Amino acid sequence: MHASDRLTSEKRLDSRLSLWMLRPYLDLTAVEIGPLHVQCIEEGWSAFASEGRPYFLPQRAMPPGFRIQLGEEAGAPYALSDPRELPGRFRSDRWTLLCGALDNWRDLGRDRQSRLASFLHSMCLYPLLLTLIPESGGTANSTDANDIHLMFWRASANFLGKQLKRASTYQVEDMVPFQHIALNALEVVPVGFNAVAKVFVQKAKTGATVSELMEWGTLFERAISTASAGMDEFDRHLYTSRFYRGMGFLPQRQNDKREVGRLMDLAEVHARSMRPTTTAQSVLFRENMHALLESRTKEALWVGHGDLALSRALQLVEIDPFDSKAWTEVGQVRYLREEWRDASEAYAVAAMLGPPASAVGRYMAGACLRKLGLQLVPALFFRDVLELDPLGISPRMAIQDLPEIEVLKALKCWSDAMTE
Repeated sequence: MHASDRLTSEKRLDSRLSLWMLRPYLDLTAVEIGPLHVQCIEEGWSAFASEGRPYFLPQRAMPPGFRIQLGEEAGAPYALSDPRELPGRFRSDRWTLLCGALDNWRDLGRDRQSRLASFLHSMCLYPLLLTLIPESGGTANSTDANDIHLMFWRASANFLGKQLKRASTYQVEDMVPFQHIALNALEVVPVGFNAVAKVFVQKAKTGATVSELMEWGTLFERAISTASAGMDEFDRHLYTSRFYRGMGFLPQRQNDKREVGRLMDLAEVHARSMRPTTTAQSVLFRENMHALLESRTKEALWVGHGDLALSRALQLVEIDPFDSKAWTEVGQVRYLREEWRDASEAYAVAAMLGPPASAVGRYMAGACLRKLGLQLVPALFFRDVLELDPLGISPRMAIQDLPEIEVLKALKCWSDAMTE
């Protein structure tokens, strides 16, 4: 490695706030300040690279578009789908170790493969997982826990990767591997539970009948009973919290607001009962609170409690102050309350923090500022969004809707030219 090239690379990655905070995705350099999903990378790396560390299993998975946008911001060398594509002169020591492990994938034990797969999933390297783990891979009927874990990571990578295609029918067919695990490997903890949760929530979101949801709800109850029996107190509260949060979809489909509230209250009781004693557990505690508060914010909006929704959204950014998506939650609640100034500030923070919600933050900040009667500042935000997403329809329409001011003629002509 050339020291000068490495120094140049480090300066580039530190030149933008978003790249500085999200740097582990690009070269595995540890950072002191960043959103929870970045901290999950650090804990996942430690669980893989350090002997004797407990398995680390985060529940949040970033969308594939996040990694694409981050790679575009960082520059061509970092716009990759396999860590080995990064030129050697840009690699950190950790990145070099990661590439070596990938080169020797077949020689890694199943436990090491499973830990590495979990880590790669946290890194949003979904195409790589599909390459490393063959479909079924001879593990379809396996009872080995690590084989089941690998099957799960492949299924999840396949499911998430297809989000980019905006398909409307892939969900059913791509639930099959999760269903297989749910029906045949419930005793493999916690992956059996995770598979049932994945199927149940996906069916709820995609319009399965209430009777079908009730059947899977029964299996969900079996899954949490099986999983929690052998867990310590921390994990038992964590997975029980996740269970009640997931089960809330059933009464929601039945428009039973009281039962949704009861289940979500239970989810919160268990979430707040978690007592972390390690850095990894601290991350898992906050990550679960993050997901819970997101859900509870949406719940409050659903039942029409605007003040409660705002309170929960503000708690969300207290839990994860550097997550751009969390700030868009605050912005959305403020927007619905017609608090245009406060909404614009929340969306502007999201824009400042970078992917995954920086483009949405810019657009909505501009929309809020227009509500306040401003014209030129929104134009700046709309321009930035269109530069980030040249195919975006909403920012182009917003630009054309700006007033006929002489200085904005160039912006409007440029926006039109991009469609030609």
